[in-house]
Amino acid sequence: MATWYLVTSSFSREAGSPIARVHGSRMIHRMEGRLVRAIGKTDVGLVRETNEDAFALVDLSTGQRWQGRHPTEWRTTPSGVLLVVSDGMGGARAGEIASALSVEGVLEGMLQGAKRGRPDGETLRRVIEQASHRVHEAGKRRPDRRGMGATMTAVLLTGDTAFVAQIGDSRAYLLRDGEIGQITHDQSYVQMLVDAGVMTPEEATLSPRRNIILQVMGQEVVRVVLGRIDVRPGDRLILCSDGLTNVVSDDALNEAAGAPAELVRASEDLIGRTLDEGAPDNVTVIVAEVR
Repeated sequence: MATWYLVTSSFSREAGSPIARVHGSRMIHRMEGRLVRAIGKTDVGLVRETNEDAFALVDLSTGQRWQGRHPTEWRTTPSGVLLVVSDGMGGARAGEIASALSVEGVLEGMLQGAKRGRPDGETLRRVIEQASHRVHEAGKRRPDRRGMGATMTAVLLTGDTAFVAQIGDSRAYLLRDGEIGQITHDQSYVQMLVDAGVMTPEEATLSPRRNIILQVMGQEVVRVVLGRIDVRPGDRLILCSDGLTNVVSDDALNEAAGAPAELVRASEDLIGRTLDEGAPDNVTVIVAEVR
């Protein structure tokens, strides 16, 4: 199993790594568009009464938003295709409002960015910061929403490039040539301990503090973790809330969602495996295939 991380510090690209840091004017834009097939699914789970997850798939060139039960097919034109997952904080008030505001704020900002020109990673970063401020201001206006927050994992596909942005611990994965790699890095308390060598990954999955995250949409100031990968035909991208990854292993995720599994079956299998494990949290997944 491969593991690829986005990092916030100065990044030195390793040979063969699909991840590259975004460096302003040095970003390379691909004019040719890839065909992307994608589908998303969400489930309230077996314990929670409300679904605090939110997600969206949007063709930024037309403004078309995916709805329905069957995969959509779009081109990664210069305007791009946007995939977004957000998980409202279960311990905070109005988590479902926070995740919805986060997703809608990012969609609105990216659609405006596409009208003004060719959106890129810096556009995505700026839009997420603005959406977080919007959540923060909404929380201040009503006492019953004060302290609400949400994660944010977003992928902008344009040409042969995927810009990956993250706040919190929802994840994005790349499935390539039979291997799965996590292309986000959990912004969580236990991940910080794992990085410091204080805790093993196995201990982190069992820790009662595993749900403590280091930043959320809705804070007054957020630091968006942003990176880039080059995509190629056959790649699959998975975005998901921790309702999936807390109970389904990376290997099981690869088995369910990797080629040649059809996208509808892959998404249903991932939700089904979560339900089989008791689904203590809401679960959301987006599966996208580059062709």
